[in-house]
Amino acid sequence: MTQETDTVKYTWRDLPKLILILGAITVICMLFPSHGHIEYSYEVNGTWNYESLIAEKDFTFSPTTAPADSLTTIPQYQFKKRDVVVQEGQKINGRQFEIIEYYINQIQPAKSFWVKSGFIYFLGYFLLTTLIIGALILFSLKYFPDNTRSLSGIGFLVLWPVVFSIIVYLVTRNEFLSPFLIPFCITPIVVYNFFGGRLALFIHIVVVLISSFISGLGYEFTFLQILAGIVTVLTITETRYWNKFFVAILVILLTYVIGYLGLALINSGTLVEAEQHTFGWLVLNALLLLLAYPFIPIIEKIFGYTSSITIAELGDMNKPLLRDLSLKAPGTLQHSLQVANLCEAAAKAIGANSLLVKTAALYHDVGKMNNPFYFIENSNGRNAHDELNNFESAGVIIGHVIEGEAMAKKARLPKIITDFITTHHGTTRVEYFYRQQMNDEPDREFDETLFRYPGPKPQTKEQAIMMMADSIEAASKSLKNPTGQDIDALIDKIVNYKIDEGQLQEADISFRELQVCIDTFRSVLRSIYHVRIEYPDAKSEE
Repeated sequence: MTQETDTVKYTWRDLPKLILILGAITVICMLFPSHGHIEYSYEVNGTWNYESLIAEKDFTFSPTTAPADSLTTIPQYQFKKRDVVVQEGQKINGRQFEIIEYYINQIQPAKSFWVKSGFIYFLGYFLLTTLIIGALILFSLKYFPDNTRSLSGIGFLVLWPVVFSIIVYLVTRNEFLSPFLIPFCITPIVVYNFFGGRLALFIHIVVVLISSFISGLGYEFTFLQILAGIVTVLTITETRYWNKFFVAILVILLTYVIGYLGLALINSGTLVEAEQHTFGWLVLNALLLLLAYPFIPIIEKIFGYTSSITIAELGDMNKPLLRDLSLKAPGTLQHSLQVANLCEAAAKAIGANSLLVKTAALYHDVGKMNNPFYFIENSNGRNAHDELNNFESAGVIIGHVIEGEAMAKKARLPKIITDFITTHHGTTRVEYFYRQQMNDEPDREFDETLFRYPGPKPQTKEQAIMMMADSIEAASKSLKNPTGQDIDALIDKIVNYKIDEGQLQEADISFRELQVCIDTFRSVLRSIYHVRIEYPDAKSEE
């Protein structure tokens, strides 16, 4: 039911975003290993303390003097391209000293200024990093466009590769620490809370690819970290429950341990002492994942996102708005609780965010607190609309959306909750008073928009579910001893009306998902009204 989105247009206002992205790429590239000109310092009987020296072309070294144990001719030393001239950490004897001297001074090609300065290497790293970060930005533009519209959203995306690049740089330059200590899986844990598993895994892969370049640990390190990220996304479903969080961390630790054990056995056929120490670093890695829990509210405050932890806390009935609603409009609160149950069931059935829509349902009618007795669930048998004309009555009914939004903003509810207040009626008409006005004064012309809610229409699955559940729950109160057919007919009538009015056309909900929601609404309402199984031969007495 979604419409095609408009083509994204970029203006000069997007320039800060581009500068931020390029700045992040530059910072990362400055952390990569330097390949500039090196002034070697070495001596006989000393150690080669640099990277292994690799022959860049074929050459032959002919010593000027024969070794002491040579009885005939002076030997020649043949080197092919890519042969090792001297190994990193190797002890240098007299003959090796001569070979190194000869290669550096006679054979090794003279390097240009750009190579000596390291600029050419920096450019290579810059291109590769741009490709990786660019892929992340394009992925977010396609699947999470709302997040990329703001500078803070772009900042959130590039934050992770920059921060972990700095951490990897510092750890790899400390001989007492291991890169296996770094808790890369914090990234998917935190991101999952705000954007789900798809973006969480993609950012994790980007972080690991860049970190692998900086650490120089190669394929095995990359493989293990990406594997751990995949397991993290599969296991971290809830961070608001400590027991589930600890179980997920244990599964991640087992993934690390089993994965590294497999790699160690492939490499050496056994566990050498150096590899055994790595298991200790992996255990510490898993313990550091506990830092993800306090990071979630920090990220939430900095970037203005809303986590599942905050949404769950908003569902506490002792929150000020809900407490006031229970005192000023208890009938509305009961209606909201029923809507919440309907929404939660439907959302779970189609895999939508059930916690979000359930919590939002509790707040969707808070605007009714200002004029509670003008709404039937709080009327106590007296119709307050008898004192108003149709236009005034419609204004009061429509006003609960506008006033509810104002209350939510004053209470500093997250925008993700406030959006449910403004969309749960979309742009539908206050049908009762509209039709009554048409009947009372059929010859009078008036502005039909006076009877319409301001909108906007629902944009998400959850908002679409809320709109349908709210109307269905309210209308079901008019049913007296309903049968299953009565409930089915009511739900079909309301959903078809929403579709005919175009209220669901902007929501990202499919017809299949819509049908699942309808079936769920039927099941829940039947259980609420204790509808018995209807046998084929059973007929109504009426």
